[in-house]
Amino acid sequence: MKSLLIKKSKEDLAITGLLFAFFFLVIAVFQVLKPLKSGLFVEHYGAHMELYAKLANILIASIGVGAFTLLYNKLPRQRFIYTLSGFFLMSFLSLAFALGDEPDPFLIWTFYLLGDLEATMMVAAFWAYLTDLSHGPNANRLFGPIGAGGVLGGWAGVSAAKVLFSTIGTSGLLCLSAFFMGGVMLIVGSTETLLRRSQVFTPTIQREAQSKAAPFSRGSWWEAFEGARLVVRSRYLASIAGIMGLYEVASQLMDYQFKLAAESMSGVQATQAFMTDVYLYASLLAVITQFFLVGIVMKRFGLGATLLVLPAVIIAGSLGFLAMPSLVAVSLLVIFDNGLSYSIQQTGRESLYLATGPDEKYKGRAFISMFVQRTAKGVSILAVILLGTVGVATQYLSLLTIGMMGVMILLSINAGRHYALATNRNALVVPTQGDLDTVSPGLDRRPLAAAA
Repeated sequence: MKSLLIKKSKEDLAITGLLFAFFFLVIAVFQVLKPLKSGLFVEHYGAHMELYAKLANILIASIGVGAFTLLYNKLPRQRFIYTLSGFFLMSFLSLAFALGDEPDPFLIWTFYLLGDLEATMMVAAFWAYLTDLSHGPNANRLFGPIGAGGVLGGWAGVSAAKVLFSTIGTSGLLCLSAFFMGGVMLIVGSTETLLRRSQVFTPTIQREAQSKAAPFSRGSWWEAFEGARLVVRSRYLASIAGIMGLYEVASQLMDYQFKLAAESMSGVQATQAFMTDVYLYASLLAVITQFFLVGIVMKRFGLGATLLVLPAVIIAGSLGFLAMPSLVAVSLLVIFDNGLSYSIQQTGRESLYLATGPDEKYKGRAFISMFVQRTAKGVSILAVILLGTVGVATQYLSLLTIGMMGVMILLSINAGRHYALATNRNALVVPTQGDLDTVSPGLDRRPLAAAA
């Protein structure tokens, strides 16, 4: 028996390492491409035109939500990841050969939109995959070590962009990103072969038994809207959507302030190099936070306190930018925003999905992580355009940021409280309406996700 337990513990360790590598590669690709696509776009069209590119991302995200949900409903879990990864692999290779020294507008816009789509879909797919595998009252303890793969991947990605850009250029870095997508496919295949002998992780569960409440027939185009239906019916999921939406609006306001200040840089390479430096410092902060802060805060203060760190820091940084509007001040604000959002905030927010069922993990998360996220960005862009037409100075956008962070704090407290309730009741998988008869009569018979 002892040897069997040792064998199983080694397999669980191997799966944890593979999931760490999965997230590492996904975020590395995002950080490799982020300064390149943004620097290229801003240099050719300016920060103001980038606002319209972000509005276009809303349409792309809407298409992405539908594709994500339909693929999830039709494909086994691993083939679902293979399909997404394969799409981005081929897209990056195509762009690598199409981009030249003077790319045409279509390629510049495609590069910009594709880079955002990769981050949106692959990050959502990773966390859905992880929470689908993780079950039990101690499952969220794995999220810190596995999430460290993302922050290390961010640091490695932006470092690779900084070191290799001068030698292999944008096309070479796109080929590197395609190689990383191939790595994701290999990692998922290896993970699936180990699941049946795991004590901590679980193999694929039959979705038909978990989706009794779904009124739409599988294969229907209506399935693309199931995520929205789940969020509307659940105040718990609505709180998560509110946290995501408010943060994205505030983040985009800060990003616009940063990009506007970065217009003072001269030349494409100078702009890309400057943005790479800022994102490198943010990635270093994310690594330090993930390894030395996330575990301490989650263990000692709980998930609710974990969700409060980022909005509190953003409020402090925004007050500083209001007092001293400068490139240095806004760069520091962006460093803290990116560094904490990719570490402590993302780990805390994604942990909330442990208190949901399988459909919420995939379909609800897809709607929140893609559509709500992009729509929130669109709202912030419209706010910037509207306030710009009436002559509001850029630094005063921080007043909006501070207000939204205040509301985000309230939603975070509420979501953390209900997550703690689920943990105390050992009810980490939320029953669907069709499964309520199996709930112990001593418990609240409402699904937690609807009991906010």
